Amino acid sequence: MQEYYEGENIENAMHLPCPSCGNQLKYDADKKQISCGHCGYGEEINTANDKVIETALGNDLRGAQNFTPAEVNKKVFDCQNCGAKFMVESDKLNITCGFCGSDNVNLDALKHQYIQPVGIVPFYISKEEANKKFERWIKQGAFHPNKLRTLSRVEGLHGLYIPFWTYDAKTESTWQGQAGYYTQGQTSSMSGRGRMGRMAQPGRMGNQQVPQIRWQSKSGRLSHFFDDVLVVASGKIEQSEVNKMPFRLDEVVNYDPKLIMGWESEIYQIELDQGYSIAERLMDHRLRNMCSAQLGGDTQRNLHVSSNKSAQTYKHLVLPFWICSYTYQNKIYRFLINGQTGRVYGQKPTSWIKVGLLILLIVLIFVGIWYLRQTGILEGKF
Repeated sequence: MQEYYEGENIENAMHLPCPSCGNQLKYDADKKQISCGHCGYGEEINTANDKVIETALGNDLRGAQNFTPAEVNKKVFDCQNCGAKFMVESDKLNITCGFCGSDNVNLDALKHQYIQPVGIVPFYISKEEANKKFERWIKQGAFHPNKLRTLSRVEGLHGLYIPFWTYDAKTESTWQGQAGYYTQGQTSSMSGRGRMGRMAQPGRMGNQQVPQIRWQSKSGRLSHFFDDVLVVASGKIEQSEVNKMPFRLDEVVNYDPKLIMGWESEIYQIELDQGYSIAERLMDHRLRNMCSAQLGGDTQRNLHVSSNKSAQTYKHLVLPFWICSYTYQNKIYRFLINGQTGRVYGQKPTSWIKVGLLILLIVLIFVGIWYLRQTGILEGKF
C-alpha cells in the first residue's frame, strides 16, 4: 500500500532558516540549489531516486474508489517564522505569511489521507527564462494580430508544481480487420467536359484509370509494455496540454519538501482510480494505432482490437510548470511552460483579417488560372 503524507519529514521544511544569516531558504531555479537570497548561502539538492519506485495498483485502486476526501474549510494557521495567526483554507498546501513574507507548508493539508508523492522534478527554468520564452513565442506565427508582438511581459507569471500519476501495464491484444490495396482497375474513355468544365478538344481524348481496392482479411496478436503513461492530476491543466509538453521522467528525484519552499504546489484533484481510467484510454488509443500498423494496407476497414492489461503499477509525482496569462483586447489567454524542458504551449488570438486576405488571394489565383485557360493562353501548359 502506498504511503500517505506524513508530518514528520514536513516539519523540518515548514521553515528553513539559513545557517549563515537566519533568513528563509528557498529553492532557486537559476542556481539549481536550495539557497538564501540574502547572503548567498547554497545547498546542493539531493539527486537520489531510490524512492521513486512503482506501487502495485490493485489494492490502492480499490481503496481510492472507496475514499472520501476530507471536507475543506477554514482553519487558523500559525506562521512558523513570526508567530502570526491568520485564516487559510484547510487544503492549501503552500502559505505565504502576509505579515513577515515567509513561506510555510500547511501540515494539515498533508494529513487528509492524500497519497504521498515519491518523486519530483525541480524547476530548471527560472522566471527570467520563462519571460524570455514568452517574448519569443508571442512574436511567432503569421496569422496573429501585429499588435500582439508588442506584448513583452506576462501577467501573474508563477511557478507551480503540478501533481501527476504515472501508470505501467503489460498488455496482450488480439486484432482482426481488413486491409485494402489499391489496384490499377479498369480504364474508361474520357469525353465530354474535361477539367475546369471545358469541352474536351480533339486529340485530347484518352483513358482514365478507375481505382479499385482489393480487400484482404487479416488477424494477429500484439504484446506491449507501457512504461510511465503520464496522467495529469491537476484541476488547473488539461491532459491535452500535457501531451504537447512531455517531461524527461528519467530525471525524477526523490520527493523532498524543501524543493517546494518558495513555490506554489497543488494537491491532486484527480483521484488514483480516475487517473487510471484516463491512462487506459491513452493505452487503448496507442494499442489501436499499433494494431493498425500491423494490419497494413493502403486503406483499412472493420478493425477490431481486444486487449487485456495486467501487472499494473503507478507512481505519484509532482512536476514543474510556469503558468501565466496575458490580456489582448480585454480577453485573457493562457500560456504554459514546461519548468523542466522549457517547452511552450499557449493560446493566441487569430487575425481573421489576415486569414481572409489569404483566402481571397488563393481564390484570385485560381480564378486567374481558369481565365487564362479559357482564353487559351495557358493551353497545353497544364
